[in-house]
Amino acid sequence: MNRTRIRNLRGRARRPVAVLASSVGALCAIGALVAAEDAAAAPSSEASAAANGGSSASGGGSSRSGSGSSALKLKSEATAPRKAFFYGKRKATFHYSIAGQDARNLKIQAVRRKNWRVVRTWTRRGIEPGKVHAIRWAGTGKRGRPAPPGTYVFRVLTRHGAKAKRGRLGGGDRSFGLFPYKFPLRARHTYGDGYGAPRAGHVHQGQDILAKCGKRIVAARGGRIQYRGYQASGAGYYVVVDGKGTGHDYVYMHLRPHGLPKRGQVVRTGEPIGTVGETGDASGCHLHFEMWTKPGWYEGGRAMPSVTRHLSAWDRWS
Repeated sequence: MNRTRIRNLRGRARRPVAVLASSVGALCAIGALVAAEDAAAAPSSEASAAANGGSSASGGGSSRSGSGSSALKLKSEATAPRKAFFYGKRKATFHYSIAGQDARNLKIQAVRRKNWRVVRTWTRRGIEPGKVHAIRWAGTGKRGRPAPPGTYVFRVLTRHGAKAKRGRLGGGDRSFGLFPYKFPLRARHTYGDGYGAPRAGHVHQGQDILAKCGKRIVAARGGRIQYRGYQASGAGYYVVVDGKGTGHDYVYMHLRPHGLPKRGQVVRTGEPIGTVGETGDASGCHLHFEMWTKPGWYEGGRAMPSVTRHLSAWDRWS
C-alpha cells in the first residue's frame, strides 16, 4: 500500500473523533449558559432566609412568640390552712403569683413529701404575671378517690415540666397536713364508756365523749345524711352519715334538736351537724358516737369495736 493511500485512511479515522469532541464542547457550553441563567434568577439561601424572616443556619427557624422558652419564676406562694381534711369544709388552698411580663401555661401539682409522689395535677392556661391565682384541693386523687394522708406541698411547673424557680420567697415551711377524719367534738372533753360496756339487755356499741351541753359537733367524715330521727328510749335525737369514700356509717346520738341537717343533705368533713345534748336515754351531756361497717347502720353492717382507737387518733391530729 502506497503512502498516499495510508494518509487518506488516517484522515478518515480522525474525522469521527473530531466531530465527537466538537459535540461535547457544545453541550458543555449550553450547560454553563443554563446554570448562569438559574443563578441569576434564584436568590441565595441567605437572601431567601432573610426574606422569610428566618436564619439560614440549621435549626434556626423563625423566633417564637410567647413565654414558654424563658425560665419560670415564682413571685409569691402561700398555703392555708396548715391542716386540711379530706372532703373538708375548708379546702387546702394554694395562692401563688409568677414574675415576668408574659402570660404562661402552667402545671400545679400536689406532692406527698414522704415519697415525692405526685397525687394530683392541675393545668392552668394564660396565667398572668403579677396577679395572685389560687388552687383549691379537697384531698382527692385520681378518679376522685381519697389521697393518702400525710404531709403535702404544692409545686408549680411550666407546661413542659420545668420547675419554677422559688428564689428567696418568704413564708417558711410551705407544707400542710392532709387528714382523712376530724375529731367530731370541738370543745374540751373527756372519754366515758367505750364499746362493750354492759347495758340492760345489750352492750354499749360506741364511745361516749363527755362535754358541756350545747358544744359544737361536726362531721368526722363528710358524706350524705342517711338518717335523722328521734328515739325516746335510747338514742334521743340522732344523725347517721354515710361517709364519703369509706362505705362506713358514722352515728351521732343524744343531740339537741336544733340545727340538725336534713335527710339526704350532703355535709363536708368538719361541717357542723349538731350540738351536745342529753336527749333520749342519756345520763348527762355527752355525744355517743358509733362506726358501722359495710353495708351500713342496721343494713347488714356491724358496730366497730375499734371506734375508741379511731377517735383517739383523730383527737391527736385534730
